[in-house]
Amino acid sequence: MSSGAARGWGAVIGLTVLTATFSVLHPAVLIFTPLGVLLLAYAPRRPVWLGLAALLLFVGLRGGGNPVWDVERGWSLIVAAWFVVAVMILPRSRFLSRALLAVGAAVMSALLMFGLAGGGFTRVDERIARELRTAALDVVDTWTGLNGSGFQQQVGDAVRRAAELQVALYPALLALASMTGLAVAWWAFSRLTARDAAPLGTLREFRFHDGLVWILIGGLALVLAPLDQLAERIGSNVLAFMGALYALRGVAVLIVVGGMPGPVGWLIGGVIALLLYPFVVATTFFVGLSDTWLDLRTRRAARVDPSNGGEGQ
Repeated sequence: MSSGAARGWGAVIGLTVLTATFSVLHPAVLIFTPLGVLLLAYAPRRPVWLGLAALLLFVGLRGGGNPVWDVERGWSLIVAAWFVVAVMILPRSRFLSRALLAVGAAVMSALLMFGLAGGGFTRVDERIARELRTAALDVVDTWTGLNGSGFQQQVGDAVRRAAELQVALYPALLALASMTGLAVAWWAFSRLTARDAAPLGTLREFRFHDGLVWILIGGLALVLAPLDQLAERIGSNVLAFMGALYALRGVAVLIVVGGMPGPVGWLIGGVIALLLYPFVVATTFFVGLSDTWLDLRTRRAARVDPSNGGEGQ
């Protein structure tokens, strides 16, 4: 889940920004808690590592007093614990496989706990939705106070629409933020303890098991089938989560085909993505989805490798 800058700080900064962007909770919790748990579980038993782990967990878990606090701390601990299990049972796998297993198992664990609690998810859902809408109103009020232009109504409507979309899709956004938070934690843990120069690999290598396409298909079926609102919401969140993964896979394919852009190329690409994001997201998604069946990167490597009878460079 990193670019060619994964060996340095560029990828970590980008992943941290994504964690803060996606998360409806405090992003630091999704980074510090897994890192602290990893240090406790796998770091050498030295005072420096134990002290650092204790500090990270203290910073990540301090506070309290409301249901959202309980959810964000509880969720981060569940994800961290499952990631430790994933590292243990998948010793030869890459980070992405471990993170997908951890987040998927955490989702199932949370659903089980909410089911046993009886209406627990409804209460938490209402509280998170209230906080997201309140935050949107604060943004609108701030904008109105700073600007006297005629765009107030348009901006206010856009912020409210974005807030309602976030309310509907925050489970998927939280899952994505957990993935990126785990990536930052794993990068830091690997660099600190194993001196691994590239624990996340490179973006051009980003791929996941092709069988996960059935999860995408299942989400689409839930959205299209004439079921209740809950099924539609579950399907929408599944589509949002898997859609983001396939879009990133599409970016990886395009990098292999077109080459890794330099800093200026990334800047231009970022501007284009902001201005034309529906088209860009749709394009990268379909490229990533087609890679499931066409394996475009392997075909590209075979075509340009002279030893395989290809064209060469």
